[in-house]
Amino acid sequence: MNKLFRMFALALLMIIGSQAMAQTRGALFVSASFPMKDYKEFTDFKDFALTSTDASATFGGAGVGFNAGLKWYFNVGVKGLDVMLSLDGFYNGPCKDLKNTYREQEREFGSQYLGGSFKYNATPKYINVPLMLGLNYMYHINPNFGVYVEAGAGANLRFITSMESVAKMTIIGVDNQITTTQKYDKAFSFAYQAGIGIEVAQNLVIGCSFYDLGGAAVGGEQTIKTKTLNDNVTTTMNDYRELGTVRPMMILGRIGFSF
Repeated sequence: MNKLFRMFALALLMIIGSQAMAQTRGALFVSASFPMKDYKEFTDFKDFALTSTDASATFGGAGVGFNAGLKWYFNVGVKGLDVMLSLDGFYNGPCKDLKNTYREQEREFGSQYLGGSFKYNATPKYINVPLMLGLNYMYHINPNFGVYVEAGAGANLRFITSMESVAKMTIIGVDNQITTTQKYDKAFSFAYQAGIGIEVAQNLVIGCSFYDLGGAAVGGEQTIKTKTLNDNVTTTMNDYRELGTVRPMMILGRIGFSF
């Protein structure tokens, strides 16, 4: 991964140095993000990559999210052909089936323990930040209407927000409160994109893109705090857990504005 970053740094220096006097342009995009394949799938917690200790668990349970991105285009002296530098931010929360399973687990726990309760204070969400370098080709049918294709590759930085649950139960006359917090490590992965679209009046851009942000293992520290409410004593256990693998793949419907 360090070699990849050095490659990007060298490429950027070459672009800045050789194209300092060339025509440049940029575009700001907002998009709807539709997860694909295992990234969107969820059946139960045994196959869920964020809870299963099975390394082969790859279901991400991601729902429809959103994206915001910036792209810069550096002309290389060929009409319509630009070097493209892109920086994106993606957010995906849980899909409908995963949300329902969280709620069902809360209800089932309460029915198993008389007077007990279980609640998720926080559930994990995905945040991905890919940086890519590539090429964009724009063909203008007339001065106010153009069609483009583009592709790029680079690196993705993945964040997963924490999961936290609180359970209350009475065991042999002792009232207990158990707070479980699962944190997730950041991860880097290889990423690539491809897209097509149109440009109207040299300002409005409408397009569709495919992003594969690469697979990376999931792991992080779990903290379990058990508090006996009768005497207000808390014990803490920490354990590092190696979980499944997540590979964000998505289709984007995009609208952008050139500047």
